[in-house]
Amino acid sequence: MYQEERLLKILNYLNENHAMSVMEICSLLEVSRDTARRDIVKLVQEGIVIRTHGGVALPQLQREIATYQERLIDETDAKRQIGKLAARLIKDRETVIMDVSTTVQAVAEQIAAKAITVITHSLDIVSILSGREDLQVYVLGGYLHAKNRLFYGPSVIEKLGELRADKAFIGAASIRTDGLYFPYEDDVSVKKEMARRSDQVIAVVDFSKFLSKSVYRLDFDLVDILITDQEVPAEIRDVLDNKNITIIQCEETAKNEEENRHES
Repeated sequence: MYQEERLLKILNYLNENHAMSVMEICSLLEVSRDTARRDIVKLVQEGIVIRTHGGVALPQLQREIATYQERLIDETDAKRQIGKLAARLIKDRETVIMDVSTTVQAVAEQIAAKAITVITHSLDIVSILSGREDLQVYVLGGYLHAKNRLFYGPSVIEKLGELRADKAFIGAASIRTDGLYFPYEDDVSVKKEMARRSDQVIAVVDFSKFLSKSVYRLDFDLVDILITDQEVPAEIRDVLDNKNITIIQCEETAKNEEENRHES
């Protein structure tokens, strides 16, 4: 087998599993450890993989970002719980901005407040709320991004600059100790303007976002409340506490409500 064929087989495996040991390369390709190491060196030199202890892995930032519809398929009970809890924060006659996010979509699905106005550039949130006669939907128009199910372009930010909202609900691809992260630079620009145009900014994220990585950062200073499904990692909780960001945890809230019912 030529080296080019072996490299393709390694990359195909990595696309499915993201990491591969030297022994796995030897077993899959039926080659010696020396041959496996030469193949690794070739891939590292080409910048396609990174060297790990005992093997190789795909660089995190080069992994293909799942499409919006694929992420919808992976929606968990956690997102629905977060959405239910976040939707309670919306009061009658408020104006709210809703970001493009599967978790924010879960918020939209469970809105009980009446006579509200929802501002969004999410095609799916527009679809969800279009059947509601007790609220208004203002669409931030622009070019349609069919893959990610959103409207984009300079007109989105320009329109946001003309509006004012009581609350903004935003998602995130990743959360680290220094802020929220997103895969595209335009994402951060839109989120920043949403935050500037809102009296309160609520980030809704499931626990997996604390384990993920992404590229472009939004500072925690723009966030007021963070709603998630599990306990926030200690190092991030300390940062949020120092910045006076309220943390609402689904499991903890459900437990408190259960205790209150028993007491009453």
